[in-house]
Amino acid sequence: MAVIRTFFTIILREFHRFSRNSVAMLIFLGAPLLYGPLFGVLYKDAQLYDTPIAVVDLDGSILSDRIIDALDENENIRVDGVYAEESGLWDAFVAGEVYAIVTIPRRFEADVQRGRSPEVHVSMNASNMVITNYTTRSVQQVLATLDAGTRIESLKKAGVPASVAEESHSAFQTVFSRYFNPSNNYLIFLLPGLLGMVLQQVFMLVLALSFSQEFEEQSFVHLLRHSRSAFLILLAKSFPYWVMGMLMWLFSLHGIMYAFDVPVDGRLWGIYLFSFLFVMAMSSIGIMVSAAIPSQLKATEVLMVIAAPAFLVSGFTWPLYQMPATVQVVAHLIPTTHFLEGFRKMILAGAELVHLQSEVFWLVLLTLIPYFLTLFIIKRRIRITEEHFAGQLGIQ
Repeated sequence: MAVIRTFFTIILREFHRFSRNSVAMLIFLGAPLLYGPLFGVLYKDAQLYDTPIAVVDLDGSILSDRIIDALDENENIRVDGVYAEESGLWDAFVAGEVYAIVTIPRRFEADVQRGRSPEVHVSMNASNMVITNYTTRSVQQVLATLDAGTRIESLKKAGVPASVAEESHSAFQTVFSRYFNPSNNYLIFLLPGLLGMVLQQVFMLVLALSFSQEFEEQSFVHLLRHSRSAFLILLAKSFPYWVMGMLMWLFSLHGIMYAFDVPVDGRLWGIYLFSFLFVMAMSSIGIMVSAAIPSQLKATEVLMVIAAPAFLVSGFTWPLYQMPATVQVVAHLIPTTHFLEGFRKMILAGAELVHLQSEVFWLVLLTLIPYFLTLFIIKRRIRITEEHFAGQLGIQ
């Protein structure tokens, strides 16, 4: 009986200790209630809608108009623009503003009427396999349906029996060209994102200790003996993590990705600069939480709550434009969202920083705002420390 009583005493004690840890309770009880519905909302439709594509209409005929209308009526794709020439579209294609370019050739309708079977060319941005598969299937279905209808209609007008018309050759051909991951290699699609997530998790875990350890061990007063400038302290505390973060990422970029033959087609200086922006944004958020929460354990727990859903809501696998508006707002506040999207464009599509204006803007914003907030927090910590340790700091 004494053993059983001791056993239940320890159980009650553990429940009591757990209930006193508000962050642990939030994670243990709140995470399933938050993340479960979140993941369900992300994938509840199980298909993509309104993926933007572009059409280059070099023919300007009634038949080409029918193709454009049919493409736009498909629920999975949306004709984002119709152009009379191809120039200027490649930048939009590389930047991911359109995921397919459908080119209708000159004299298209005339060649169909003469039975010459012209080619409609479709360029696919294959950097995201999920978007590529849905878009390819949708465009293929629309063009195949129109091809069959056009063929039967034209042959019937020529007096060919319906049974013979249905077995005749295609009115036009559809040729697909895949760019940026033409082989649909799953490793090329997924590995860069996983490496980015590893960098995020490591940064979150390490940066949680940067200031909270100083406060918890009461060593912040020793730091103030070197300088009482909040800006200098923040810059000096951040710099080692910038260096270590970039070294870690360079190893991933030139070591792991090279070992598994993941192509890096973009300009390296641009990739390095963009990666450094990500490192700065991650460090600014991590240091802000560490400065605001003077407990190493709680700072780590809070950062893990932030980091946990980052990969799923980042848009790296399931497109961000398919997510509910509230989820998109949350996703934009996570640096990983902008880094993974831009990084994939750079290494697979050869995109340059000029193609990543939105991603660069958000990474800069997510660097500056947390750093300014951290400056205010550190200044407050300095005042409090000066009041409590005036003697040690030589303050009269």
